[in-house]
Amino acid sequence: MGWPYQIFALDAAQKQARRQSLDRHAAYAQLSALIPIALVGLYRLGVWLVRRAAPLRGAYSAVPASPALKQRRRSVTGTGIGILRRIAWWLGDDVTFLGTNWGRRDQMIFGAGWTLWLVFLCVVGTGNDYLHLTKRFGIVALSQFPLQYLLALKSLNPVAFAFGSSHEQVNRWHRVLGWIVYVLLLTHACLYLNFYIQEGILGERIVRLIPALGIASIIGMSLMNATALRVIRDYSYRVFFITHLTVAMLLPPAIFFHSHHGGRQYVVEALLFFLIDLAKRKFDTIIAPATLELIPGTSLIKIVAGLPSHKISRFRKYAGMHVYLSIPAAARRSSVVSAAYLLFEFAFNPFTIASVDEETGDLTLVARRHKGPMTTTLGQFAEDGLDGAKIPLSIEGPYGCATWFPNLAGSDFDRVLLVAGGVGATFILPLYRLITTENPAARVQMVWAVRGPGDATWPVTGTADSVLNDENIQLFLTGNILENTSSEVPRLSDESEAIELTNDNGHTDLGQMHKRPDLRKIVDDLFRQGVEERVAVLVCGPEEMARELRSYVGVWVKKGRNVWWHNESFAW
Repeated sequence: MGWPYQIFALDAAQKQARRQSLDRHAAYAQLSALIPIALVGLYRLGVWLVRRAAPLRGAYSAVPASPALKQRRRSVTGTGIGILRRIAWWLGDDVTFLGTNWGRRDQMIFGAGWTLWLVFLCVVGTGNDYLHLTKRFGIVALSQFPLQYLLALKSLNPVAFAFGSSHEQVNRWHRVLGWIVYVLLLTHACLYLNFYIQEGILGERIVRLIPALGIASIIGMSLMNATALRVIRDYSYRVFFITHLTVAMLLPPAIFFHSHHGGRQYVVEALLFFLIDLAKRKFDTIIAPATLELIPGTSLIKIVAGLPSHKISRFRKYAGMHVYLSIPAAARRSSVVSAAYLLFEFAFNPFTIASVDEETGDLTLVARRHKGPMTTTLGQFAEDGLDGAKIPLSIEGPYGCATWFPNLAGSDFDRVLLVAGGVGATFILPLYRLITTENPAARVQMVWAVRGPGDATWPVTGTADSVLNDENIQLFLTGNILENTSSEVPRLSDESEAIELTNDNGHTDLGQMHKRPDLRKIVDDLFRQGVEERVAVLVCGPEEMARELRSYVGVWVKKGRNVWWHNESFAW
């Protein structure tokens, strides 16, 4: 069977019918995504209102060893719930091919399904009209622009609200939809270029404004997607971020003037969402005086910023939240016309809130010094600020999934495992302290792996409680501090020396601490405590650590265990 589409002229009535079909199928494409999200959001809002009006009182919770739980697990309903848990866990696993991580399985499956649905809407009802098919690919792609921009919002993200998540979690769907929209628009552009070639008018048309804007938009989206590849992001995340932000701002007006026959409303919606969120973020940003200090013997920087008293409560409300830090114009040392100065207009780095002191109004962040411009500049501030001088820093937030976390200190879980790697403890440790404060009898275990003893001093300094004196915290030093190939040996602080020489019982045990944590044994020992126990596992650390931990927990999920999992990651 040959190519069914043909190029032919239409009269005015036929063109009007084609325009109505284009608008109708574009509306189908947009509403088929937005209506389910809205329904989920309304459901969550309704549940919240019901619980607020009539809170549960004295709800019965069976003990893990109760025969009732065993009977419930073996029932038809319990068996079905167990199957759904295993499917959900399977969907959340990463897909690795040829040594490369291609993303989570649910992204690939639902992304493929959504692509097929949109392609169906691009093709159905087009008959053999080549230009109808060409235009349909373009307008169906445009119909996804509002959702694409909604998924990227930080402050006002209705999709994150509907699914009880944060912008970091829904951002992965932003990436999936971005590739789908790009493929549809690329197909639209290729079909139009083929039309120009077939009609012999390519040279005439591509120099006109409307086709030129379309070609420029495709080039911009190609650059955006090329810089989003992992190899580019690993080489220079700043290149990806600046390209992404620049194209995202220029694309809507370019497409608005390009799509003069229809679809402009979608571009206006997308740009409106973007500008409202940007204004909200600017309004919520605080410029706070901060002191910065280098933690001896490490590459860590401790940042203590003073917050206004009327804004401190929102930073203390939930443990495990994070902020975006940027350097305002007043703190930049380069010339206004220099590239370094302009670079910080696009530099917003996420840092987890390590602690908030409600009495003093101090917010503490801990950053590891890397080669990027942000942490390099923060390190220079710390080196130059030995006299206690304060540096103004812009703080935006707080953000994070912790707003939607279940009650980790309540009866929702029988055991909680918290795993941190390096500065990932800025997320894990506040949660641990929250759990033990609200419920001292909670069965919670924290595992913290650091490179050297100095990396664990920031929560010790200036506090009465120590991670060393808590039997529920296991500290592991994964680096070999007994060997130092450099010519200079960094001086350890008093707290570092204490961590190096003592364990949580106050006795020297270098063999126990100087090793990598055996995550398999830790997980197995935890789950062997009780078959019916509900377990929460949270991790924040290197990608390899999180992947390894998930593989060990997954073994028990496949056995039917009830597990709530959260991996706090800033991969994007």
